[in-house]
Amino acid sequence: MTINQQRISLKNLKVADFASEETLCFTATVLFDGKPIAQTRNGGHGGGTDLHPLRSTQARLAEAEALAQSLPPFVTSHGGPDQSSENFTIEMSLDFLIDLLVSDMHFERKMRASFKRDFGNKAMFVRDGGLRFLKGNVLEKYADKTILFAQMRKTFGDSIVILNELPMEEAFSLWKRHMDVDDTD
Repeated sequence: MTINQQRISLKNLKVADFASEETLCFTATVLFDGKPIAQTRNGGHGGGTDLHPLRSTQARLAEAEALAQSLPPFVTSHGGPDQSSENFTIEMSLDFLIDLLVSDMHFERKMRASFKRDFGNKAMFVRDGGLRFLKGNVLEKYADKTILFAQMRKTFGDSIVILNELPMEEAFSLWKRHMDVDDTD
């Protein structure tokens, strides 16, 4: 879930998937209005996220915490600790906001890595609102991909959008929009 705020962000995020058990194991630098204010980490064992203020940033860290607390609460339909199926609400705090930012950034990185593998190997296109892959064709084997793409249009119609012909960012956006992905975990 993306939180609608632009002032608190992260840089230098490093996630250790192999060490992540109950929560993501990570380290990162917390930025407030683009300036570093703290180092943060989570050991990945289900405990809380630690914040370590950088030198002379205590006031900025307090301002960031106040901003985080002013954000709307996080509501999930996964149920509460008692495993009920009702919505569960979590009040926003800076450490929880950081956890959400880490989760979003990590998910985005994994999506990009998956897309890049597909983009380099598979002929991908959108047809009738769905993402399709041309089976049995590895793109790197084609010296002239335009012949393959012309054949795809002949077979599937001129209205298809071939992602491999688009600039990478535009293709990624379209690919992501058409992927059947549940990013609410």
